[in-house]
Amino acid sequence: MKKLNIFLLKTYFGPFVLTFFVALFVLLMQFLWKYVDDFVGKGFEWYVIAELMFFASATFVPMALPLAVLLSSLMTFGNLGENYELVAMKSSGISLQKMMKPLVIFIIFVSIGAFFFSNDVLPKANLKFLTLLRDVRHKKPAVQIKEGVFYNEISDYVIRIGKKDPDGVNIHDIIIYNHMAGEGNKNITLARDGKMEMTSDKRYLVFTLFNGVNYDEKVPLNKKNQRNVWPTTLQKTKFEKEIQRIDLSAFAFKKSNSDLYRNNYQMLNVSQLEFYEDSLILARDSVIKQYQGYMIEDMNFYQLYAKSLIVDTAQSIVDSLIEAQRGFEDGVIGRESDLAKQQGLKMIEKPNQLIIKRDSTMLDTTKVFIAELLENYTQDDQQRIVSSALQSIRNSSYHSTIVSTNIEGRDTYIVKHKVEWHRKFTLSVACIILFFLGAPLGAIIRKGGLGMPLVVSIFLFVLYHIISIIGQKSATEFVMEPWFGMWLASITFLPLGIFFTQKATTDAPLLDNEAWQKVIKKIVGPFIRLIPKKKS
Repeated sequence: MKKLNIFLLKTYFGPFVLTFFVALFVLLMQFLWKYVDDFVGKGFEWYVIAELMFFASATFVPMALPLAVLLSSLMTFGNLGENYELVAMKSSGISLQKMMKPLVIFIIFVSIGAFFFSNDVLPKANLKFLTLLRDVRHKKPAVQIKEGVFYNEISDYVIRIGKKDPDGVNIHDIIIYNHMAGEGNKNITLARDGKMEMTSDKRYLVFTLFNGVNYDEKVPLNKKNQRNVWPTTLQKTKFEKEIQRIDLSAFAFKKSNSDLYRNNYQMLNVSQLEFYEDSLILARDSVIKQYQGYMIEDMNFYQLYAKSLIVDTAQSIVDSLIEAQRGFEDGVIGRESDLAKQQGLKMIEKPNQLIIKRDSTMLDTTKVFIAELLENYTQDDQQRIVSSALQSIRNSSYHSTIVSTNIEGRDTYIVKHKVEWHRKFTLSVACIILFFLGAPLGAIIRKGGLGMPLVVSIFLFVLYHIISIIGQKSATEFVMEPWFGMWLASITFLPLGIFFTQKATTDAPLLDNEAWQKVIKKIVGPFIRLIPKKKS
């Protein structure tokens, strides 16, 4: 039995490693095709591209590993079935479950390694990859000045070269516009011939110009150090030889500090995700409590009255406030007047302003007024009351909209942390589920190589990946719970794995043509009998 286990492990390990690196290579090529425009023409050193490809490969492991497990399982058991080795083992009394046992143990170790990779290695790889990719994409293209074209990629300069010699150094018919002063085309250099060279450190572009002229239009300043539109002076300087050095530091490749992205949810492990998730929930709850406190404080004035007296009391409150306000505006009511106390108002005196504040403990809550509030006031007072009420409603609506948007954004960020937390475990479980799906299917199909197994595995993996994306999007859009959305693909494929394992164990003719023909005849047979036969 030990020899059989070693044989099965050797048979499985080769296709597993091969398919893993093939899948990783395909995903890497897809990445290159997507971002090839950001790499070409920028003069990167080979080690920068190699470093970017290395970190990109690490981020593709969560997709390449499950595909490798599925494809290698199909290939291994398909080869065993095609070469009648499965039949020989079963005739010796070895069941499919015993054959799968050493491979199941191997896949469990792979799943454990996948978890530690997702938890410890992948966050760091994401951090390095995204930081380096951003730097690569934002780097300016290398200096490539073509003949007869105005080149303006160098800041503060516009350069035109009429003709370049084959050596790329000697140039002719040169025009250089210097915009460093920020005054437009006021400094222009023309030259008949010259040389264009770059320093060894590629920091400066050096133009050695011969037989040329420099035009410098100067605008004088007035007494207030302001530029006059008129008059201007034009300085013309001829030269036989002139050297201009243009700084290319903006074209140099600089790596950003990765600490700027360290707190992103994709760069965190399980414990860090739990910590940040709790912090985000506490911050979200504090915003809600603050808004609730604002609303309670704003409505606390009305809580002193019975519900049945709210309408009548509202009129009493408005009436008291308006009369008291008029008294303050007219100077009739003093700061410590009895009328102010009777109307339930306090006066708070601050520098250059007088604030009126309600004192709810001094209001007459037993006073009853006519139900129709506005009929008790003049037209001017009615307009003022309605305008004040509408403004209050608009302010409350605007405030509630801002708070709602704030809370929704915080909830979205919390869900993304929860999704990332579950992703750490779904990779490990996906490897196990796809193995139990691929191994029985290989035993049923009994076709090895890269033909049928490759087609079936790609179809199943694409289906698995689509369901995973649907679940993730549904979770981030609050359609599903984060745990359900992230485990949706595993929940969907688990019954399939159990079903195919059971069918492969019992040697069910799942893909036998004769068996399917019999099933189709049983279904279609009764309908065929109903069709009247033609008389001969």
